[in-house]
Amino acid sequence: MANSLFRSGGNTILSFSGVYPEMALPFMEGEGFVDCSDIEGTVCYCDPDAENEILRRLSGRRVDALHWIDSGDYHHVSALWLSRMEVPFDLLLLDNHPDMQEPSFGGILSCGGWVRESLIRYPLLRNVVIAGTDPSLSDECEGFGDRVKVFDRDFLSEHGTDSLLATVLEGNLPLYISIDKDVLSEEFARTDWSQGNMILETLLYILEKSIHGREIAGIDICGELPSHKGGNAEDMRINSVTDNALYQFFCLNLSIGRKDDSLSDGKFKIV
Repeated sequence: MANSLFRSGGNTILSFSGVYPEMALPFMEGEGFVDCSDIEGTVCYCDPDAENEILRRLSGRRVDALHWIDSGDYHHVSALWLSRMEVPFDLLLLDNHPDMQEPSFGGILSCGGWVRESLIRYPLLRNVVIAGTDPSLSDECEGFGDRVKVFDRDFLSEHGTDSLLATVLEGNLPLYISIDKDVLSEEFARTDWSQGNMILETLLYILEKSIHGREIAGIDICGELPSHKGGNAEDMRINSVTDNALYQFFCLNLSIGRKDDSLSDGKFKIV
């Protein structure tokens, strides 16, 4: 039943680089597939015309769903999903990079600065928790006080996930989750960005505790490695195994595509 719910609208696949057709996973086909490969101005940066066109193509597609958004070069698309939130919410980012860089070109969205830009643009975004990041990048997160809390990969390696999960679970707003697979070690993901050391089991544990302890506003996943960026058959195999594990996890834990009327708008029903 959960699989059919994914395919009926709870599973959106945004294809910019062509990597998803290369991977040919069954759940990345069908009516959820959105071809964005013809949109110019999207690689690493997203110019205003590209923003408008992406938002046009997303029109009618629910935020409260699972979104695959290609390689980390397109992580800025997360900000466009956040722009459609209509109630106050928090963000949980699982990423080897905090994506909090100062903008290089005014307010243009970038894959390395979309979290910072979202905090500035969207007053409904109240708090951000960032987990698994490279500790050398923590300085990027300064300037937002208690609105941004960082649990870098060294902290998680030394102390485990208890403090992280306590922080996530103390919130009472809907939680949007954004995952860049470069938070994982190369055993579990292959990307074209520097990678962390998290194992898949830890990622799934954090997700399980988060979605059963918070009302979920939406989820996105990036971190693929297309062939034109150097991805080979083994890279595709490893990424496919992890993508399938994540997909099956959400099938088991979330009723994607079906809302519970007893919950307010923009939240998954936990099953």
